[in-house]
Amino acid sequence: MGDSRPRQRKFAPRSRQGCLTCRARRKRCDEKRPDCHNCTRLNLKCEWQTQRQIVPEAERDPSPQPSTSTELIFSPRASLDPWDSLPGEKGAESKHLLQYYIEAFVPSISVASTPSSFYTSLYIPMAFQSNGILDAITALSSAQLARRTTNPQRVQYLQQLSAKHQVKCHEFIRERISPTGEPISDTYQVIGMLMLLVGLECLLGNKHTKWLSQMRCARKLLNSLYLDQGMMTSWELESLHRHFTYHDVMASLMTRASPSDTFYPSERDFSPFLSLGDGNAIDPLMGISYTLCSLIRRIQYVTAPNPAFPHLSGAAFKSIEEDIKQWTYESPLSSPCIDLPLGLDLIALAESYRLAALIQLYHNSEEHKPLIPVCAARAMQFLSRIPPGSPAESSMLYPMFLAGAELDEEAQIALCFQRLSNIQERNRYENVGMVQQVLQEVWRPTLNGQEKRDWAEVLKEWNWSFSLG
Repeated sequence: MGDSRPRQRKFAPRSRQGCLTCRARRKRCDEKRPDCHNCTRLNLKCEWQTQRQIVPEAERDPSPQPSTSTELIFSPRASLDPWDSLPGEKGAESKHLLQYYIEAFVPSISVASTPSSFYTSLYIPMAFQSNGILDAITALSSAQLARRTTNPQRVQYLQQLSAKHQVKCHEFIRERISPTGEPISDTYQVIGMLMLLVGLECLLGNKHTKWLSQMRCARKLLNSLYLDQGMMTSWELESLHRHFTYHDVMASLMTRASPSDTFYPSERDFSPFLSLGDGNAIDPLMGISYTLCSLIRRIQYVTAPNPAFPHLSGAAFKSIEEDIKQWTYESPLSSPCIDLPLGLDLIALAESYRLAALIQLYHNSEEHKPLIPVCAARAMQFLSRIPPGSPAESSMLYPMFLAGAELDEEAQIALCFQRLSNIQERNRYENVGMVQQVLQEVWRPTLNGQEKRDWAEVLKEWNWSFSLG
């Protein structure tokens, strides 16, 4: 096993006058026009920001219509038109969607852009080696593009393209897993595909337990890797574990509302108790909360209806509670990739996750339930510190859902609902709208002077299951 120490990255300040392509890729630009050296070397389209013109107030159009160049909402390259740039030739089409994945999709779902993001540093090299990963990326990219255009023909084409590549993904996975769920080949690629497909379920807003089945399969494959490697890890395995950890937090939450055969607390699982890699590294989904999310995953083993170790559940409850309260993190401002505003947003996000974790834990203890309203109020305070449009907003759904479900004042409820609407308008993820529907049902009795409903009971009644990822 190689040196496990994190590699030191020489800090290179971004050019604020460089081309849009280099700025989106966070690369230093030599500012040579019309095509800079980086874009020429990589055969990328070198695009520059158009010069702005001051227009007198009277000449401004009071109701400007959106143009095709702005159809990619919340995209670092707003000038990349998703349809005009989509070639008909199969290879070029894949190249375009891969480019969109790197330059638009990944930034739209990441709380921070870091060189070590598994979305690019792991999955992009895999995509050049594995058709399965490329199909998963294509399915994701085309599905998000379909939600960022208003042309019905574009929407239909992109949706069909996404569905076609989803079918290819499932065929790839079936060929590499035995009927009993044991890995046959390409285990790393299959796990990565499963994680990308779980993310696609969030994007599509599917309400069934398919994503939990995908998580269960990924868990079994990860366990097989831990056993085969004797608990020794590689950088690739650590990256897959990170991606799995984030989605498993959401799976652990849904155990309260899912049928007993869709979650897996009784299965032997090593991953929540392993310490993989640098817990202080900035994660694209969890920010600085990777270690905390590993603790949250353990909640399902304590609070499940049939815990794996019933005689230890009481002690485990206290242990997890103490670990969550005492969890510490390194300031994100020590990272050269994080500026002051984003660093403060990541800290606020981490503290809201801590409080949401306690809410999730306390819901399973009558003794601790009176502590929930205070945790919810504090969580909402931390979330309010994150300004609209911040990258940290992309991972706010978990704490906002748990804290929002405890609100009982009309003004607070209105603010929470509006914030969720703003988030969905930017990222176009359908699971945000589903959260709104559930919370509306939770709040409805409260606004009528009655006792609010439990969100888990609402999901059971509606037979819904979705990820907050």
